[in-house]
Amino acid sequence: MKIKSLILALALALASCAPTIKDFNKFQKQFISQTEFMPSEENLSGKAPKVVVFEFDEANIDPAKLADLGNTIAKSVEATLSKNRLAEIVDRKSAVKLQKEVQLAEMNKTGAYKGPRIADYAISGGIANADYASKYSSGSTYINPKNGQIISIPPKYTYTSNVSGNIKIFELPSLQVVEAIEMKGKSVRSENVQTDGGFSLGGIKIGGTDVAGVQRDDGMVRKAGEDAIDEASVDLQNFFAKKGYILEKRSLDKKSIFKINIGSVDGIKHGDKFEVIGQYEVENPISGKSEIERRIIATGQVSQIIDPKNCWIVLDNKDQESLLRIGDMVKLKYSKSTFKSILKIAKNAAQ
Repeated sequence: MKIKSLILALALALASCAPTIKDFNKFQKQFISQTEFMPSEENLSGKAPKVVVFEFDEANIDPAKLADLGNTIAKSVEATLSKNRLAEIVDRKSAVKLQKEVQLAEMNKTGAYKGPRIADYAISGGIANADYASKYSSGSTYINPKNGQIISIPPKYTYTSNVSGNIKIFELPSLQVVEAIEMKGKSVRSENVQTDGGFSLGGIKIGGTDVAGVQRDDGMVRKAGEDAIDEASVDLQNFFAKKGYILEKRSLDKKSIFKINIGSVDGIKHGDKFEVIGQYEVENPISGKSEIERRIIATGQVSQIIDPKNCWIVLDNKDQESLLRIGDMVKLKYSKSTFKSILKIAKNAAQ
């Protein structure tokens, strides 16, 4: 209970850090210049990319094959993208030809997909390891010196499953790997050893035979696979992160706020973090030719003012406000949840 209370307090503390805009109606619209590289209508539409996720290669690893782990991991990837509204998931059954092309591209390290354009990206990957093990811990009995009470700690089995591998994101139609993400997950549970026969006296087991532990647990292997995707979810989210664009600037008492064209229908929430990316034309010092350079020019968080299609953001640093222009890209930035990590550590430690 103490751990849960600590985690809840931490969550509330983090939530309280999210910026709140007060007296919004008093903010006055300000002039703001436009970027030279204004987004297209397609960019402004904010349409999520189409993504097909194929079953992961189980590499003839017995625990993976028995647990149908390749399919479980693929579904977990789909759930991560769908939950955060980052992609439109394409039914993998309609992409059999594409799957074969992806497999060939992996073997030959080259190639391009020439079939119908059914997706913008394909996700595949491989399982490098999947195991399951049990460990027996003998119990103990002792007398509490304060009250003379007999304390009996029963023997137990601790079961552990580990899964590791990689996730690859292919851009279509080039079939180029544009992102490779490592995945690693774990599942742990324990149970008291059951006794066949015998009897209990004062909490002490007398006689009987210990029942053997569970020799196979496909559910635990699948949970380890789901945990692996959960651990890699931040990298997945950042690759497919929603992108919006600066639309407007308003100011009040030397404080400025900015409007962007993504909102609640895109899954935007109060406190979401972002980066503002500016594009600039620069000259290559060697070739002398003009190139487009992208720079992170500001960071900040989403305020509480969110409607279905737009929201208002607040920058972390006031000095960055003058750098923003209409049309500059705003990309959400995901990070691992601190209290979620603490909960996972505490849960595994309690086993």
